[in-house]
This record gives sequence, C-alpha cells and structure tokens, in this order.
Amino acid sequence: MAYLFRRYVEKTGTPGEKEELFHLILNAEHDDTLRRLIAETWNEDHPSYPQDKSRADSILREILTHRASEPPPAASTTTRPPLPSASFNRSLRAILFNRRAASILGIVLLSSLTFHLFHRSKGSSIEHLPPPAVAAQTPPADRCITLPDGSKILLHKSARLDYQSGFTTKTREVTLHGEAYFDIHKDPRPFIVHTGAVRTIVLGTAFNINANNERDIVITVTKGKVKVENAKGEFSILRRDEQLLADSTHLKKTQVNLGVALAWKKTWLLFNDVTMREAMDTLARRYHLNVSFANPAAENCPVTATFNGEEPLGAIVNVLSKINNMDFTIDHDHVLIKGEGCK
Repeated sequence: MAYLFRRYVEKTGTPGEKEELFHLILNAEHDDTLRRLIAETWNEDHPSYPQDKSRADSILREILTHRASEPPPAASTTTRPPLPSASFNRSLRAILFNRRAASILGIVLLSSLTFHLFHRSKGSSIEHLPPPAVAAQTPPADRCITLPDGSKILLHKSARLDYQSGFTTKTREVTLHGEAYFDIHKDPRPFIVHTGAVRTIVLGTAFNINANNERDIVITVTKGKVKVENAKGEFSILRRDEQLLADSTHLKKTQVNLGVALAWKKTWLLFNDVTMREAMDTLARRYHLNVSFANPAAENCPVTATFNGEEPLGAIVNVLSKINNMDFTIDHDHVLIKGEGCK
C-alpha cells in the first residue's frame, strides 16, 4: 500500500495503480497503515500553516454532503466497493497538497480520505475522531565515511562534512559542521579542515574536532600532530593527548585523557592503513587479549577496515586476517595469527 500511496501523491501512478489504491483504502484493515502514510507524507513535505476553523468546517461539510447526496450504486457482479468519484478525488488532492490545510488534517483525515470510516462513525461528532498517528523520529546515528583520498571520517550524530569530490591537485579541504573524528590517509597534499574562523592542517594523523559551537572549536589529537590557526593568524601545534580550545582570537592548549575526551567514539574501531600488529594491539587492549604471530613478517602487513563495535571479536579478527590471506585461532584470551600474510 505504501508504494501505491506514494505513487498517487507524486502523481506518477498508472490508472490501474490508482484503482488498486482506492480499493485498499475502502478496506478497514488498512486504516492504521493509511493514517501512518498520511502523517509521514505531511511531516516530510509540508510546513504547518494555521487554518481558519470556519474554512476547515466548510471543506469537511462539502466532502460529507457530496457523499450523502450520491445515489446508491447499481447492482454489480463484483464484490468490491465502488471507487470514489472524480469530485472526491479532487477534494482528496486539495487536502493532501493544500499547504493551508495542515491544522485540519487530523479532523478530515478519515472522513475525507476513507468513506468506510465515515459510515462506521457517522453517529459520532467530528471532534471525537482520533488524531492521525505521528511517525516516530529516529535519532541521528554516528556513521563512518571514506573520502576520495582514502581518509576515514566518523561523523557524530547529525554532523555534516562538505567537500569537493576528488579534491584538488594541491590540497584536500573540507568544511565540518558538528563533531567528527578524522583518520587522515597520508598524502603529499595537506588536509585542511575549516570550522568557522578556525582551520586545522594535517598531513597524515588522527584527531577529533568538535565544532558544534563554531565560535569555540575543540580539537583533540590521538595520533601524529596537527597545526591549528585562527582568524588572527595565530597558530598552535598539537600532538597526541593534547587538546586545543580555539576561537577567532584565542588558542588555549591543555593535556587530556583521550578516553574521556572522545567517549562518544569509544565503540568504534577505525583501522586506516595500519599494520596488522597495530590493529591486533588495539584489540588486545580492548578485549584484554594476548596476541602472537606464527610468522613475525605478517605483523607488518597493512590493513584498512572499520567496525562499529557491535561485531563479535571472532568476526573482527577474521576480517583483519583475511585481508592479507592469513588465518587465526582463538583459545580463551589468546589469539594466534597464522599464515604467510602479505609478501
């Protein structure tokens, strides 16, 4: 039903699809679905505008009066109820697309869109009709993206990153709105993050930027070093475990506990062109493991992978191992990486 409803609203449905939709509307078992689809469509496409009550009552009376004055349908061999009239279709479209009808949607939702609901409740007043269901809003979730240069960016909740596809031959520049964790792929071109009047310049490192308030930017470095400049041309160099509070005129550097400062990304694992030894050491710290390699040369094999923390340990080790044709065994808290690995 959702497909047919969307096709009708967007005016792309065929006559056959339109007929099928209205037969579904006349079936009482689809009432809840219909309410949800209308509520979702209205919330997506239309802002709320006040509606004069007398105008709302007038629209409703016109729809109900037209239905009441219709002659009974002629005898037919089909068991399907008759399709709504052309006049009703015009009323339906007017209600769905008239931006000034938002405040009466809850009143006319059932009476103007579905005849069968009107007949079942015609003994009740309009005010007693239940309001339409409101679609549940899913909170924004953290998500990881990979840029054209291979850099991985973990965006926190509703954060947004703007950039030109492919970057330029001289620089890699992005603009951040919100908070994000950056794991920058090594490249001769400098990587520049713009946040309000502050810009952060790196070559290949990992760091976090909180720009939810673009007047007070917080930069935290987890690996390598970065250079931060403000609008006055002042700059500061940050290294691991250092944090900078920056605005257009001031720069203030402090030492931080990374686990506390970056608690929001704690569950995520970002391995961006690191060695297998580095990746396994990270797992060892998180899961309290002992890791060994049957072939020491395999420790230097490069791996790139991202995990959101919901994967079981075995699945994570399996992915990292298969990247370089290695195998593994897990015995309680001991992980053994086997195979020749990369050559």
